[in-house]
Amino acid sequence: MPRPFRPFLPLVLVLALAWAGCDAASDDDTSGVVTLQGQVLNNLTNNPVTGAYVRVLPLDLLFPADDEGRFDFEVEIDSTMDLQVVASADGYSQSTVTVLALAGRVIPVPPLRLTQTVDERPVSGRAWSILLLDQSSEAIGVRESGSTEVASLTFMVADSVGRPVVLDNSALIRFEFGGRPGGGESLAPAESPTDNNGQATVTLSSGTKAGHVQVIASTTVAGRVIRSQPVALSIHGGLPDQAHFSIGPSVFNFPGLNVYGLENEMSVIVGDQYANPVRPGTSVYFTTTHGVIEGSTATDARGQGSVTLLSANPLPDDGIGVITATTSDRNQAQVIGRTPVIFSGFPVLTVSPTSVDVGQTYQMTVTDQNGNPLAGGTTITVAVEGTAVKGVGATSVTLADYGFAGGMTYQHVVRGPGVTEFVFRAVPDIDPNALNPETPVVEAITITVEGPNGGLVVVLGGAGKRRGITASEGAVITELPDGRFEIRAPDPRR
Repeated sequence: MPRPFRPFLPLVLVLALAWAGCDAASDDDTSGVVTLQGQVLNNLTNNPVTGAYVRVLPLDLLFPADDEGRFDFEVEIDSTMDLQVVASADGYSQSTVTVLALAGRVIPVPPLRLTQTVDERPVSGRAWSILLLDQSSEAIGVRESGSTEVASLTFMVADSVGRPVVLDNSALIRFEFGGRPGGGESLAPAESPTDNNGQATVTLSSGTKAGHVQVIASTTVAGRVIRSQPVALSIHGGLPDQAHFSIGPSVFNFPGLNVYGLENEMSVIVGDQYANPVRPGTSVYFTTTHGVIEGSTATDARGQGSVTLLSANPLPDDGIGVITATTSDRNQAQVIGRTPVIFSGFPVLTVSPTSVDVGQTYQMTVTDQNGNPLAGGTTITVAVEGTAVKGVGATSVTLADYGFAGGMTYQHVVRGPGVTEFVFRAVPDIDPNALNPETPVVEAITITVEGPNGGLVVVLGGAGKRRGITASEGAVITELPDGRFEIRAPDPRR
């Protein structure tokens, strides 16, 4: 009995669609790095060619092969493209191979076979281009920083077919800065002739300022100026200096007595003796008198770093904590910075008098349980309710992030008018155009405190009472010896 026939066309279509999908996906991102690997060989003996160079076109990049003629390097491409890999060496003709470069791939380059010329003596044309051949470092430190302060750059001058220019066609290379920080950095020598391999080397020495440096090599051949692309290096700052060490919190006042685990970022800016950012990776250590803080940070290229302070035990009895940041200078002496912060608690309000009358002036304080200001962003509103009346003065207040003045202790906390002390009045609000104006009467005054520390509502009068006071559920009302009333919001930790 013959086997049943099963068409295979759907499977072929599925595979084709999948393959097309892969191709479409691969086209989404065609830029990146491609690795080229291969070897330069003698076409006659099949032995490695020593001293060979590999040039990549159209990127115009030059790389040396090792003593075995092997090369393995990365190049960056903007899109999938054909690259010409050109091998050359003294005493040999060139060999070129074209490869398709795909980002993220390792491309095995077919062997580049060079044919030895009859005259083995190196030959070249006149200088045509200048390429960077070697760079000892991409970053150095400023003078007396403890880091390496010099870097060497070797340029190669090639003729029009990519061969290093020989002594017969030696070019005098001038070295100059492009961009520079201007801190006394220098290049030596200022100019140098190329050797028999077409090479010339310059040494960059740092100065006293950090920043970016560009080095350019140039020469003039037959009236034509030839320049290299600018070679970029970074000069990093030195070691920390006490006069250029800064520490500060994200906010000076955070409600750390209300809730455990609240965060407050502590930041440092660290400069060296020349007011430049210290070298990246400089460690700064932190401790705190209260709460818990991350132990250290490493500075970035701008000399900045930060850690997080967490509200946690031990909590300060007076609400004041001090954070200390420490590092070391070029003489191994400590560099120290300190900053205070306020761990603020739940709202506490005092008001006097408590009677509700037209023309009455009210004195009010708003703090936490330690007498410290509430956190920035807290709003305090006063609403005068009744007939033909209104409130004037501190009836709508938003607190800023108030901190310290002249010190780091409880006595130095900023307090007073507009921060913890407020005055408002209940005054007539009669319509001047009314034929029968109403008699001003105050029925109630509502004071509302809202913000990061919690909320509190206090009502003076109301419900037909002329000399009464009520507050949010759970609040505690206490009459003070001086006749004022203190209203404490509920403690959220209870």
